[in-house]
Amino acid sequence: LDLALTEVGGPVALLRNDSPSDHGWVRFKLRGADPNRHAIGTEVALTVAGNAQRRTVMPTRSYLSQVELPLTFGLGDEEQVDAVSVRWPNGTTETWRDPAIRQTHTLHMGSGE
Repeated sequence: LDLALTEVGGPVALLRNDSPSDHGWVRFKLRGADPNRHAIGTEVALTVAGNAQRRTVMPTRSYLSQVELPLTFGLGDEEQVDAVSVRWPNGTTETWRDPAIRQTHTLHMGSGE
């Protein structure tokens, strides 16, 4: 991922990730139900080779900051995701199995197992 930084009265700094690595990754866009269509607060757990990574859809981190809504998971040398478990803000949990890597998936509330 690349990173853009700004400061009041200062220039914008763009930090680009131009590494030649071919490590695996997977991204998820989450779509909730009205009134929370952006699924803010949704918790995602990704299981790869028996290890779990967790992320929460939360666009703010601190004062005047924002991060993108899609969640990105790095996979290193792994070539397969075992499962993606999503806990939606309403408390329901769904699972998706074996999503393809090196792409972005859109997960809609109510469409998992």
